[in-house]
Parts: sequence; C-alpha cells; structure tokens
Amino acid sequence: MTACYRCASIILYLHLAASLSFCDESKLISELRKLPGVHSVTSTPVKTKPKQIIIHLLNWHYISKEDFATDLSDSSDGELSEAEIEKRYRQFLDDVEAIQNEQEQILKYLIEKHKVRSVFLEGLSKKNLSAFNSFIKTLREFEMPEGDGALDLFFKEQYRRDCLQMGAAAQLKISGMLESVLPLENAEAFEAANPVGKDGKVRIDKNAEEKREDEMVKLLMKGEGISVILLGGGHDLTDNLKRMKVDSVLYFRVSGKQYERVVNNQD
Repeated sequence: MTACYRCASIILYLHLAASLSFCDESKLISELRKLPGVHSVTSTPVKTKPKQIIIHLLNWHYISKEDFATDLSDSSDGELSEAEIEKRYRQFLDDVEAIQNEQEQILKYLIEKHKVRSVFLEGLSKKNLSAFNSFIKTLREFEMPEGDGALDLFFKEQYRRDCLQMGAAAQLKISGMLESVLPLENAEAFEAANPVGKDGKVRIDKNAEEKREDEMVKLLMKGEGISVILLGGGHDLTDNLKRMKVDSVLYFRVSGKQYERVVNNQD
C-alpha cells in the first residue's frame, strides 16, 4: 500500500537474539500492548505457527522547513505569513520529537528484552552509508553549549533538528545503545519512488512505491525470528506479503499514543 510522504521516512530491521522457537507471539503482542506509549496493536493472522514476526511501528517523520512550507502552501486556501509558517513548523517539530521519544522507549524495551544488535534503516543505501556514519560521528562528538546566549541557543536548536532528521534509531546509536545502523534500501527502487519532484511538488507514483515496498519485504525475508520495522503509518505491507505469497510471517502494526494524537489532529 502506498504512503503519505510525510509519514514515511524510516524502516528498521532489528536483529534479535531470540529465535521464534523461544518466542511466544501472543505474549510478545501482549507485552507490547502494555507498554506506556503504545496505543494499539493490530495483527494479520496466519494459519500455521509463523517462522517470522514483523513488528511495524508507525512513524511520522521530520521534513525540512522548506519542504514543510511548500506542503503547507499547497494545502492552504490563502497565502500564509512567515510568522504563521514558523509557528506551525515549530509545532510540527514538537510533534516529531514526541513521537520519536515514544519510539525510543519502545525500542529500548526491545533492545533490553530481546538483545537488539543492529538496525537496517529506510532511506539508507550503500550510496549514502559513508555520509550517514560520518554525520552520526559528528553528532556524537558535538559538545552541547552550556550557556543561554543567542549563539548557544542556535547551536542547541540545530543539534535538536539534526537529531530529529536522523530519527530514533540513529539517536540510540549516538547514545551507544545500538551497535550499528545498516542500509535497508534498494537504491534504485528508493530513488524511483521519491515523490518530491525537482519543482518541489509531491506526486505519488503508486506502482513505484509498491515496488519499493516489495524490495523491503525481500530484504526482511532474508532474516528470521523477529523483525521490527519503523515505517510510515501510510505504509501497510499486508498486500505485499500476500501478493508475494509469504504466508509464514505474522505481521502486526503498532501505533503509539503520540502518533495517534498527531495523525488525528491532521484530519
């Protein structure tokens, strides 16, 4: 299923130490539902005991102020002032931060409970892996200023936005809780599905998006046990799994409370 571009940024494939032979899927779902930040967990039933479980955490991702302003302009009846755009963008950043904080808590539970070692990230390919790791290193080495002067506040806010752009998984890598973040994307499929044209306009190519999701499923199928994906809420891999005749996988979607709040406020 295709996705709203603002919802789709990051996908995580987490290696877990425990195999499914030691995992009670009903207990796992129950534990997730009890986490403070979880709003709901819905699952796609399978006829036999699954060989793999995919946990989809619904995501709402960071975009730049320029892209936000373009999107806002396209969806508004009249022209908005710079002050109004700035006000709405700051609220958008607060929403992204709240959702990522919630995601970090869920991921920390999975790290501590299931010994997560590495994460495969949507948007990351062999083409940009080096640049990604270099930026992670830069953020890890950044020394937060202690003052509250104009320049100090500027650097603090820029660091915050850089972290929001990188997402919850990268922030856990920066803190040392994850060993590595690895490429997930098929670069060609990812680039072909890019909805933002050179003119800044958003045009969704449903066929290209489906092919991109198919590539995600193909990569996930190379693993076993439990896979956790952090992916836009507009995505749903149910139809991809069905079309590809993958019937040994239990797939369920986890919606956070902050995610639900933000999405419902968009209506």
